Amino acid sequence: MYRLLSAALATGLLLGTLACDVEEPRPIRVGIDRITVVNLTDTPWRQVDVWLNDHYRAQAPNLAPGQRLEVPLGVFVAGFGQRFDSKKQTPFGVEVDAEGADGKPVKLVWGKGRRR
Repeated sequence: MYRLLSAALATGLLLGTLACDVEEPRPIRVGIDRITVVNLTDTPWRQVDVWLNDHYRAQAPNLAPGQRLEVPLGVFVAGFGQRFDSKKQTPFGVEVDAEGADGKPVKLVWGKGRRR
């Protein structure tokens, strides 16, 4: 009886460990106070634009392979200088546009992305 209970407990712990395995990396993460973009490719990106909710934008000149870009929500700015206010708005879409080292466009989307 003790062996059966030990085997069941060990199996449960193993399955629980496998279920809690490391989460697959995501290129875009939306947090409570920031947007995180990770370059999961093997090539650098140039002219990185991160669009939030269609018309708020943040920019970075470069993003190296494996590099993470963390942008606080208050940094995103619309065309006439309005800042994203996380107390009044909720992120519903993020789009990342960049240029790869080979000159080809890079586009990542989270949620609804950006309407044009």
